[in-house]
Amino acid sequence: MKFWMRALSFIAVAAFSFAFAAANASERVTLNLGFLTLRSVSLPVVVFASALVGMVVVFLVGLKADLRTRQLLQRYRQALEGDEERPRDTLPTD
Repeated sequence: MKFWMRALSFIAVAAFSFAFAAANASERVTLNLGFLTLRSVSLPVVVFASALVGMVVVFLVGLKADLRTRQLLQRYRQALEGDEERPRDTLPTD
């Protein structure tokens, strides 16, 4: 069931993207990036490129937190493994 929901979601997003690109294929815009001006750029190209750049930015921002979480989990696992090496009939010295 989960596979079919993912597949259906993917198909819906792809169909929406195709319909948007087809409806706006003839639209041209001027893109001013501050240091560079691009004239007569297709609107669907601008929209999809900006979505892609946004995804890359979100990935890079979340990468630092993800690496920190992985490091904490690794330390936690090592601490648990260290506790298992201690004999179980002795009490901790805390």
